[in-house]
Amino acid sequence: MSMCSARGDGWSCGLSSDRYPLTKGLCRSHYSQSRRGRGFSRVEHVRADGSARPSCRFAECGRVVSAKGLCTGHYQQQSSGRALRPLRRKRTTADYQAMIRSGAVECLGCGLTKPTADYSKINRTGDLRPYCKPCNAERVRLSHYNVTKDFIEQLWRYQGERCAICGDTGSTATRAAHIDHDHSCCKGNRSCGSCVRGLICSNCNAYALAWYEALPPHLRTFDLLNGYIRRPPARRLREEPPTDME
Repeated sequence: MSMCSARGDGWSCGLSSDRYPLTKGLCRSHYSQSRRGRGFSRVEHVRADGSARPSCRFAECGRVVSAKGLCTGHYQQQSSGRALRPLRRKRTTADYQAMIRSGAVECLGCGLTKPTADYSKINRTGDLRPYCKPCNAERVRLSHYNVTKDFIEQLWRYQGERCAICGDTGSTATRAAHIDHDHSCCKGNRSCGSCVRGLICSNCNAYALAWYEALPPHLRTFDLLNGYIRRPPARRLREEPPTDME
């Protein structure tokens, strides 16, 4: 078991890697100090009265509490509306190269271990991407619309996991739903992010909105589509005050 190697005059850190992930042999606090070019200073991992700081309430986490009984990573998961799940250990280059040699790599997106054939190569170097092909395609799609995976997942739940226009539940995952944005703001398949309106099925995207918005304004009399265009779910979601999730 390795321990944080930071030490100073009369003290040593000694945080063990079985509870706290180490980077270059240092705990998170001392690695941050080294990145800033500082000398190591003692980090108090106990309270002033000598009692240990509480650990994250997520089972088998062991990291120090940051807020509301959770460590920083699990608190971020909860704040973004995601289900709590184990945090991944930081993957080193050596870990990644060992996986490639074994012929199977763990995807940084879905977390599944897949054959190397399921990963595309980076054009410049020929190295495998750390994301499998479906996850990489989703990352590219999200970057085109300037939205995050967390926002899309929140929007999908906000819509009741159905098309925002016709209510079809055939799209059982966010990747199967089309991201709709206001083309009067951003032309083509790219968006500034602010004009993303909702997640819709392929039929509504190709046949309903595309046809309807091409009509002259005086012919746009369909209340269902007018309501969606006027107050899309993404705008309503953004306007809602943040909820304090316990």
